[in-house]
Amino acid sequence: MVRRKSVLFIAYFFPPLGGAGVQRSLKFVKYLPSEGWDPTVVTVKALDYWMTDESLIAELGQQTRIVRTASMTGLSILRRLAPKQAGSVSKPRSQGNMFKLLRKMATCFFIPDSYVGWVPFAVKAGQELLKEEKIDLIYTTSSPDSAHLVGRELAKKSGLPWVADFRDPWTHRLSFSPPTRWHRRRHHQLERSVFDEASQITVTAEATRQDYLSIYPHIDPEKISVVTNGFDEADFESSLNVEPAAERFELLHAGQLNPERPARPFLEGLGRFLNQTPSARQRLRVRFIGASYESDQRAVQELALGDCVEFLPGMSHQNVIAEMRRSHGLILMENDSERGGLILPGKIFEYLRAERPILGLLPPGAAWDLLTELGTGICCRTNDTEAIAAGIAKLWLDFDTGAGAISGAERDQLGRFERRDLTGQLSEIFNRLSDTDI
Repeated sequence: MVRRKSVLFIAYFFPPLGGAGVQRSLKFVKYLPSEGWDPTVVTVKALDYWMTDESLIAELGQQTRIVRTASMTGLSILRRLAPKQAGSVSKPRSQGNMFKLLRKMATCFFIPDSYVGWVPFAVKAGQELLKEEKIDLIYTTSSPDSAHLVGRELAKKSGLPWVADFRDPWTHRLSFSPPTRWHRRRHHQLERSVFDEASQITVTAEATRQDYLSIYPHIDPEKISVVTNGFDEADFESSLNVEPAAERFELLHAGQLNPERPARPFLEGLGRFLNQTPSARQRLRVRFIGASYESDQRAVQELALGDCVEFLPGMSHQNVIAEMRRSHGLILMENDSERGGLILPGKIFEYLRAERPILGLLPPGAAWDLLTELGTGICCRTNDTEAIAAGIAKLWLDFDTGAGAISGAERDQLGRFERRDLTGQLSEIFNRLSDTDI
């Protein structure tokens, strides 16, 4: 009988922590056992993040071992220094000043990020597990980038193969803005050490892979693999019969907003559309589900859109999917920059599976190319309010006339993005590195 293999799975963001950042890790851990790999997860205790989704834990089998460690992160420090103010970040609406403070602290004092205080706790837990269990491979996933420092240390001491997964770029991240040349140089040194020392690098888009190959031309191109994000078919089973309302036109943005992707450009396009088509106002509703900034709230008031735009608190992943299915169109927003063009956001795949047209406010790049390839919606530049208004008008006309000219992707086009298949791709990398056929 062939022995099953074991992977030490290092992931800061893991249920019951919530948000889009946990989905990739959750689904890999969920489906790796069916590929012959048993994950042991090292993650953080739930106190050190402001967003949770307890329902996600139910997706994991009872046999899944999860080791939760203490930490000393920027957020935990803020809680200790100012517990009332720091506690406010758990509210549905993000407090901009708190996050600006946290980012400033991270940029100046915590390298590579405000979660670096978790590293010694995670390394200690990993070392104990390596002594207790027969581990065959180490896997780390970022963000936060400091998770890769954990993997680097454990791989050095154990000699085990190590896969470093980049859900987001590091030095080409949208928010990457080191305060000094020394900080920039140090980040690049750390990033390069991961690329040099890891056995394999995985990224979520070919654009990101090509970008990293240009940054580190000495790296063997075979060392960097693309394993995209995706959707879990099981997440959609309970909402397959959910349909949009016939009497009201609803657009939805699912997921938290942030300073790099503010709502204002969309809202300005919406205001332009309503000025051109005032009859649509009473039947139109736009919802943002998830954390938002006060600046987003102010933009709604300044543009006189309070009667048709609402911000809703975060909700369980299953409920968000049902809301996608209930909508007539889904809003996807990305920063209009070269860095933004590298990003293929995780939500795009669930949007596609929801079988609703997508209005993409995007730069040319990975997300634009995928939507164009699949013909699943309308792409316009992020800050082009005229094009945004025209996109909304097109979706409105299809709703108002019942034409339904723009639909979701065909199911047979989406199979390559199903989480089970993607986990199979990851397991093939594991198998190769462990030199064992599972």
